[in-house]
Amino acid sequence: MCRVISVRVHEFSLPVLRAGLVVLYLWFGFSQVSNPVDWVAWVPMWPTELTGLSAESIVLLNGGFEIVLGVLLAVGFYTRIAAFLLSLHLFFIAYEIGWNDIGVRDFALAAATLALALGGPDQYSLDKRINRG
Repeated sequence: MCRVISVRVHEFSLPVLRAGLVVLYLWFGFSQVSNPVDWVAWVPMWPTELTGLSAESIVLLNGGFEIVLGVLLAVGFYTRIAAFLLSLHLFFIAYEIGWNDIGVRDFALAAATLALALGGPDQYSLDKRINRG
């Protein structure tokens, strides 16, 4: 009996992880796109100096990146690639922020996103339905 329950519960681990991360990335992405001024303080100087873009433009690009890849995760299309890119992105953000409460949180979320990339598509993903697993 316990083994049957354990197997059934295990089947939901990746879909639940994916759903939680989708909420995270879409919330932050839409928040940045809808109100970039609130996020410019988080942009380090080097991207603006390197690209010549304003901090607000970088926030908008970042928000768009998180929305596009968040939608891919939501439907489970290119799951491994989207999760891997998002994990690298968030590891880099955690590094830039440093070892404080926000940086450690972002590091843990990046690790969770990397775990999703390593786990791959789940049974509810579009990848699995079209045999891209």
